[in-house]
Amino acid sequence: MSAADPTRPGAPAVSRRTLLRGAAGLSAAAGLGAIAAACGASSSPAPSAAPSLTPAPTAGGSTAPSPADTPTPPPTPAPSPEGELFIYNWADYIGDKTIADFESKYGIKVTYDFFDTTDTQNAKISTGNSGYDITFPTGTYVKGFVARKLIQPLDLSLIPNLANLAPEWQDPSYDPGNAHSVPYFWWTTGVAYDTAKVKATLDSWDPLWDAQWKNHLAMLDDYREGFAAALIKLGLDVNTTDEGQLDQALALLQQQKPLLRTYTTDDIGVLSTGDVWVMQAWGADVHQVTPDRPSVTYYIPKEGAVRGSDTMVLLAGAKHPVAAHLFINYMLDPQVAAANTNFTGYMGPNAAARQYIDPQILGDPGVNPPAELIAKLHEIQDLGDKETLYSSRWTKLRAGA
Repeated sequence: MSAADPTRPGAPAVSRRTLLRGAAGLSAAAGLGAIAAACGASSSPAPSAAPSLTPAPTAGGSTAPSPADTPTPPPTPAPSPEGELFIYNWADYIGDKTIADFESKYGIKVTYDFFDTTDTQNAKISTGNSGYDITFPTGTYVKGFVARKLIQPLDLSLIPNLANLAPEWQDPSYDPGNAHSVPYFWWTTGVAYDTAKVKATLDSWDPLWDAQWKNHLAMLDDYREGFAAALIKLGLDVNTTDEGQLDQALALLQQQKPLLRTYTTDDIGVLSTGDVWVMQAWGADVHQVTPDRPSVTYYIPKEGAVRGSDTMVLLAGAKHPVAAHLFINYMLDPQVAAANTNFTGYMGPNAAARQYIDPQILGDPGVNPPAELIAKLHEIQDLGDKETLYSSRWTKLRAGA
């Protein structure tokens, strides 16, 4: 693993795709005008104030105009988008034609660069002058990015397609009201296994501790995901800061370690080799494996599992904020959102897009779990300085201490 993630003290780098690879009350002009001014970006100038239509008072008193005499003011025009846009995303984490279609539709030139770990992403944007307008952080990081002033509020009046989000995504716990972020894709973390090697029907976390599959087991090399599996197995909160409970989870992970073949962030590659028969995995990644290895399947353990999500955010140093808002709104178009899902295999939060999504994806419970399983999912929260309670124990585990 590479250096620690700046938003998580002591955190190792994490890649889910190594191989797959607001101010709502502001008017459009006022909101983006302020953003553009702060960033030094060019946009259409705000219209000057209209002259007063109320007659000036006379010596004999004042006369108020009747409603019929007061013309309706014209709507405030939306600011014009800039001619270019710079985006920083995971590799192959968008539809294959999405960028080209956006450029063609709006005449905006997009520079699209990608990263392979959150460590790389966070190191780049932490400078405050990365040159990018939009990036795609995990929802867990949004609060920390806001606190560190790495991202700026969104003008939600410029993102009308927010209405397409399913209700549960319109007020996420990590960013109430989507003030600083818009959800993009979401996933679950559960268990994948090869039915050609494992004849039993698995449904819990227990198989990852089963000695009969010694040297054919694997865990994700992610301290929060690893501890989440152990904590859920113990019936504990995945965000606990109780050191006694974390020590129980560490002891359970230490019992497991001699049985493992590897810890990895490349679940796709590991599952593709056939050497690992049972492993902790990200559900949508398993969806990418099954075309070549149809014997590999995935399930959400009956005890519960983790749900995570990635978001779209406007970076504090964005020089093209109007174009950035236009792009975020475009990504929420139902057909665009569906094309992104159909290409990557990751489900999005866009309820209006479901009618256009490949039925095979909609029917895959690993990618699109039923409501009764969704109710058992847990979201990993940013614990600030208390992240070290997890990362220090993970370091101890990995070092064999």
